[in-house]
Amino acid sequence: MTITAAADGSSLGNPGPAGWAWYVDEDTWDAGGWPQGTNNLGELTAILRLLEATAETGDELHILADSQYAINVVSKWRLGWKKRGWTKADKKPIKNLELIQEIDRAMEGRRVTFEWVKGHAGHRMNERADDLARGCAEAYQAGRTPEPGPGFGGGASGSRGSASAGQASGGATSVSAAPASVEPHDEATISDAPTNASRDDAADESTTSTFRSHPSVFSTPTEASEPAEAAPTSSVSTPTIEDALAREREFILAWTGGDERALATMTDERTTRIWPGGGATTTLGGPSPASPSIGRIDVHDVGGAFLARYRVRWEGGASLESSVWAPATSGEARLVMVHHQSTLIG
Repeated sequence: MTITAAADGSSLGNPGPAGWAWYVDEDTWDAGGWPQGTNNLGELTAILRLLEATAETGDELHILADSQYAINVVSKWRLGWKKRGWTKADKKPIKNLELIQEIDRAMEGRRVTFEWVKGHAGHRMNERADDLARGCAEAYQAGRTPEPGPGFGGGASGSRGSASAGQASGGATSVSAAPASVEPHDEATISDAPTNASRDDAADESTTSTFRSHPSVFSTPTEASEPAEAAPTSSVSTPTIEDALAREREFILAWTGGDERALATMTDERTTRIWPGGGATTTLGGPSPASPSIGRIDVHDVGGAFLARYRVRWEGGASLESSVWAPATSGEARLVMVHHQSTLIG
């Protein structure tokens, strides 16, 4: 049998009062939090608590999550970090390392798959997990300790149903965690050398993510989406390649999801976007391809700014996407996109 559950995290301020939750049904869920924490901490803790709660069942576990960071950490990057003695390829510290190591131990001998679902888009289980996690964060914000849920094994037979991933999610694209014996790709390539486009071809199958579909290639989106809860932007005075990579991922999710408000936070007076055909805008929002697959993202330090390059593929076409990120000239220390260009290829 397969247990299907949603896991989510929430942080008011990010960092700020934070919560986590996993949810199967109204009789089978749990939630908690802290007076201070990040959204990513909540996302990972929800996965760990779900793994612990279902450890004795012997069933397969299918986890629905709206955090690509959490999915990538658990299903891809974790094994590469572990193989190198819990260090990253660039030797920089791994955030939330102790928590990730607990998840690694909890994953041993288990069959676990992950499915990305779009947050704040009406997915019943994801919305309920989000509500529970946010409720815990709000409780800590108000100076209260939230009540835990009933946990797993409360007698709800439906909690361990055999619904397929497609039935549970309404057809969202699934991302499966590799068995422990399989070595998946590490985090997206970060390098100081020029992009080698041919590497995208070999990496696409294990590193692509499928995003929200639109009616036609580079057609205007027909509906706006709720803004996704953004990952915290860098607050350090000297941004890094890793910061730029995180910002590019935020941009991809916001662009393909039609999140105009999130895109607006990534711009300043220098921003220019060049579209296929040569048209230029000073905003980042606009049309996106139908059901795009995103290739490996390469990021390069170009002397205080950062160049990100990757391929986007969809049925019937492909493009090369290039972004330049630079420190903001005013306000909080963060990276803003000063240039983006989409070039049709193939």
